[in-house]
Amino acid sequence: MEPEIWGKFPEDLFEFVLARLPIAIIFRFRIVCRQWNNLLTTQRFYQHFDQVSQENPWFCTTFGNNNYGAIYDPFMKRWHCSTVTEEVPVLPVSSAGGLVCFCDKSYQDLYVCNPLNQSFKKLPTGSIKICFHLGMSTNGSAGYKVLRLGCNRDYEIYDSIIKFWGHLGQIPASIELLGFSNFNPIAIGNTLYFMNTVHEGIVSCDTSTGVWAHHLIPAPLLSSDLKLVQCDAWIMLVGMVKENDVAYVCIWELEKMTFLFKEVDRMPCLEFHRGSVYLTCLGDKGLIMLYLKSCYNDMHLMFTYNIATREWLKVPVPYGIKLHKKKLCRTAFQPSLTAMP
Repeated sequence: MEPEIWGKFPEDLFEFVLARLPIAIIFRFRIVCRQWNNLLTTQRFYQHFDQVSQENPWFCTTFGNNNYGAIYDPFMKRWHCSTVTEEVPVLPVSSAGGLVCFCDKSYQDLYVCNPLNQSFKKLPTGSIKICFHLGMSTNGSAGYKVLRLGCNRDYEIYDSIIKFWGHLGQIPASIELLGFSNFNPIAIGNTLYFMNTVHEGIVSCDTSTGVWAHHLIPAPLLSSDLKLVQCDAWIMLVGMVKENDVAYVCIWELEKMTFLFKEVDRMPCLEFHRGSVYLTCLGDKGLIMLYLKSCYNDMHLMFTYNIATREWLKVPVPYGIKLHKKKLCRTAFQPSLTAMP
């Protein structure tokens, strides 16, 4: 394009178009020159950006006791080194609204951070000293809430707007906690959902009211290692199924009419010559990251699954990391340039 024509292009239209690019591309444009950096850091550009929903989540992880942090961008298919865990040794456990909730190794101190703009905040001390489960949800159109569940059925909820821990109480006796398979539940709006594998079904907590409920939903036959993920504000299930000595990774969706899990896809784990495979996964907005490890040897794999396209893609391991020797802590989050803790 000729300079005289390009120079007449309205600046606000520039911002409108650029705000629709993937975040990784926006960061690249920022380093082109000072003018581009100034353009992409204005309040008006951020307003355009906040109106656009990013297509894919990013995945925040830490590996092992050395707190090596890495963030995976599925658009660029690239790992980025995370500096969040360099100052404070923390583990990512949950996310909401572009923010990630971290806890220390003792599960006592909690932090909320935006990994992209490096904003970082330690939450005030609450009544519960040691967490049994943690979850994070949005708080309406602004702010967030953090659920902390203790070992004695007690729980409390932090509200970022009033900056206070509230809803201190006990989970109803009718809800069994033994079968909670997710340390970090999934969040849809104000509600957190836990998978209960012993007492079949899903346990939910409305963080705006503190109301708990147990939804009796049978688990799929022959399934194990079940984990909940969310896709476009709906509940999906990921787990293992073993048939004829072959292990499969299966994906189910919760049908809205029958309220039963229906299988939508599966992948045989042919790389694992024996049947028992350990599965952990995380997902948001239709993209799931999975980590498979053999229970018999050092074989391990990481890959993503796109629910819309039903595409399985292997994910490269971060440089210098041997996954079979590391504990993997992780959460998916929606990348945001503007979210603040």
